[in-house]
Amino acid sequence: MSHQSGIRVSDELAKTFADAVASGNTRILRVSIINESLEADGTAPVESSFEQDYSNVMKFLEDTRPAYILVRLDEKSGNEYNWVLLSYVPDNAKVRDKMLYASTRATLTKELGDNRFVDSIYGTTKDDVSYDGYKRHLVHKKADAPLTQRERELAEIKQAEANTASDYQGSSARKTYAPGITFPLSDKAVEALRELEKPKDERAHNFVTLYLEKEIIEVDSSSDVAISAVHSTISSNAPRFTFYTLECDGSDVLLFIYTCPSSSKIRERMLYSSSKASVSNNAESQVGLKITKKVKQNDLMNMACAF
Repeated sequence: MSHQSGIRVSDELAKTFADAVASGNTRILRVSIINESLEADGTAPVESSFEQDYSNVMKFLEDTRPAYILVRLDEKSGNEYNWVLLSYVPDNAKVRDKMLYASTRATLTKELGDNRFVDSIYGTTKDDVSYDGYKRHLVHKKADAPLTQRERELAEIKQAEANTASDYQGSSARKTYAPGITFPLSDKAVEALRELEKPKDERAHNFVTLYLEKEIIEVDSSSDVAISAVHSTISSNAPRFTFYTLECDGSDVLLFIYTCPSSSKIRERMLYSSSKASVSNNAESQVGLKITKKVKQNDLMNMACAF
């Protein structure tokens, strides 16, 4: 399932690009995600041919910061010049930035006009989106040649970052795969979750809620919670992964609850949504828990109804 980040093109970027299209005098336009909005933060004018001007693209690339680079071709469709979109997401960029840029790419071209972009290149190194990289892309595209190992790796990275699948349903039906991104459980998280394996009269708590802190899954709280108080115990203003054990028909049932309040920040939504499958998978494979049911509720006010 492809997830969009919710980030939109700013009015300033829309105007800057419209002016570039109308005048035909802009060769390069860099677009970055700034304050959860797509903004123009660098341009270069047409100075010579596309090939000669392309070298200026490298001036807009940073070692750890992703960016979209819009490059104007010399060919036209009707009265307008065609454009190429370069999606540059370096390997050592922050995970959250990788997710945001991967999931916002489609929004960028859609809101600026898909018909204006005749090609796109995805790269994780500067060489991938250099002029030599662009020529390699054209050769393979024209010849329909098999992908090189490097190109296969790029395709896999692009697919993994742009797509996540949900295995959260309101019934006991389950899927076993865990796509998306993976953050490790802290030692305290593992210790807290192991209590849920114990019999009722031996465990210290029946409720563990986790959160993401500096790319590690940490314990937010652990306690003994009545079923009627679950919805009020989980954070109401930020996403959480919660494990809750209750007794049902004489046996323990373990629930995995993913919550993402509507007030959550866009970055939080992306990171938690993309890592929720790996959290439940790690709880089962690393801790040994057996999750009976998975619940996804965005609105905590409705949580009581789920139980």
